[in-house]
Amino acid sequence: MERIALITGGSRGIGNALAEALLHKGFRVGIVSRNPENAVEAFRAEGLPAFGVPLDLERDPPQQAIEQVLAQAGGVHVLIHAAGINVRKPSLEMSFEEWRRVLYLHLDVAFLLAQAAAPHMIEAGWGRILFIGSVTTFSGGGPIPISAYATAKTGLLGLTRVLAKEWGARGIRVNLLCPGYVQTDFTAAVWSNPALYNPITARIPLGRWALPEDIARVGCFLCSDESDYLTGQAVVVDGGFLAY
Repeated sequence: MERIALITGGSRGIGNALAEALLHKGFRVGIVSRNPENAVEAFRAEGLPAFGVPLDLERDPPQQAIEQVLAQAGGVHVLIHAAGINVRKPSLEMSFEEWRRVLYLHLDVAFLLAQAAAPHMIEAGWGRILFIGSVTTFSGGGPIPISAYATAKTGLLGLTRVLAKEWGARGIRVNLLCPGYVQTDFTAAVWSNPALYNPITARIPLGRWALPEDIARVGCFLCSDESDYLTGQAVVVDGGFLAY
C-alpha cells in the first residue's frame, strides 16, 4: 500500500529533512508551505514523489491542507506538524497578539490538522501523527526568553497524550518529537551569536548542535511500522543536553 505523508513546514529545516527521509523510505509526501515549489522541484529532480500543498497556515483554515492532500493523493497516513514561528523577547514585553500568534500556529493548528486527518487514518486502519516539540518543554526555555514558544511546545505534550489515548485502539500512533538545539535558519539568532552558542554547546555531551538530518532519522522511525508499540511519548533528541 502506498502511504501518503503530509508535512507542514516541509520546505526547509527539520520539516524538509523529514520529508526527504520519508521520501527515501517510499512515502509519497505532500509539503505544506506558503511556497512549496522550490522544495518540491528539488525532490522531483531526484526522482522522489513529492507534491506541493500551498497554504498559509496562519491565515487559511488548516483543514484545507488535509483536503488538498486527499484531492491530490487520495489518502493521508502520516501527519507531521513541523511548521513554527518564534517571538524572542521577555514576557513583560510580549503583546497578547504575539503570544496568540505563536500558540495558534504551534498548538491550535496541530489540533485542527489532527482532527481533520484522523478519520481518514481510522478508515485506512493505520496512521501516524508526529508533532514537532522542543527541548524547551523540559528546560523552560533557552538563553533568550521564549515564553510563548515554550508554552506552546509544552501544550503539544498534553495534546499528544490525549490523542494517543483516544485513537490508539483505532490504529493511530501519536508522538511528540522534541529536538534539542538544531542548526537551522530558525535558530540562526542563537547559533550565530557566540555569547549564546558557546555556553549551549558546552552543555551538550556530544559536543555539537544537531543537524536536521539527526532529528529526521528519529522522526522517520516514529512514522514507520517499527514504532507500532510506541505512542503518547515525548522523544527527546538533544545530544544529551538535558542530562546536565
